[in-house]
Amino acid sequence: MTPEQITIAITVFDRRDYLEQAVGSALAQTLPVRVMIVEDCGPDPGLERFIRSRFGSQINYRRNPWRRGLFDNWNACVELCQTPWLCLLHDDDFLAPDFIEAMVQLAEQIPGQGLYYGNSRLVDSAGKTVEEPSAPAGPDFQKMDLTRAAAGNPVRFPADLFRVDYARALGGFCATSLYAGDWDMWVKLGAHYGAARTSRIVSNSRLHPGAETSRIERTGKRLPLVMMQYKKNVALLRQHGIPARFDRRAALESSPISTRYLLKHGANLTPRMRHYHTGLLLLSRPPHASYRLFKTLSWLFGPGFVRLASRSYNTFSRLA
Repeated sequence: MTPEQITIAITVFDRRDYLEQAVGSALAQTLPVRVMIVEDCGPDPGLERFIRSRFGSQINYRRNPWRRGLFDNWNACVELCQTPWLCLLHDDDFLAPDFIEAMVQLAEQIPGQGLYYGNSRLVDSAGKTVEEPSAPAGPDFQKMDLTRAAAGNPVRFPADLFRVDYARALGGFCATSLYAGDWDMWVKLGAHYGAARTSRIVSNSRLHPGAETSRIERTGKRLPLVMMQYKKNVALLRQHGIPARFDRRAALESSPISTRYLLKHGANLTPRMRHYHTGLLLLSRPPHASYRLFKTLSWLFGPGFVRLASRSYNTFSRLA
């Protein structure tokens, strides 16, 4: 792997608030690489002019002729990429200056992989650090633990770099995915071609207030989609002779369902989704006493308690 073999693709639809910082971080790498922007047929007619006025010929700007959606726009990046390696960078995130340097070093330490990735810190809307990633156990350079990756996505955007021809051979990202299209691809690349990570912090992922109110979150579909992808990952690993099993209880014991989420959205879930989430709650390990009380009352009175508690919570929140 050399810098000349790498492209950073910034994806954008209609927001330009952070785009300049994202593009600037791609162009400011200590090891320069190709940079392109792929706009998903957005409604902002001045977006390309805005970017070209600031960066000129330093970037290659491409606009999809029709709206492809989040994951299929990533496929557009794969189709347009003219180098063997590609990094996908969201328009609101930004890379550390040594991202490419870290990836090249990682490839030297563990060569022949289809995916390389590092750590990403969480930042707020102003770019200030909200959460530093915890240092992974073990050496600074490690192959992906596929059984752990099957149970939870280990790659946080935008800390990824993958082989373009391998992604194409796997059929690209699932264009119809509602939530886990990235996780699906990372596990596929790891299972088929290998993956490795560095403990270095190589990128910044931006949090947005109210992000939990996305449609997937509000309708209660996120956790079912996560569990479905978990099952799919386990089936893939078994096909490759890697022992793995789907263990919903173990997953919920390590990452219990949020009672705050149930209080905020439980009343508006469909009866089916409310029943599903109540079941997940009963399998979760209580991290503290108030959680244990909420779980006990849910066990005694069922999904009806979750609905009543949610209504009461939202009523008091509005009054406050």
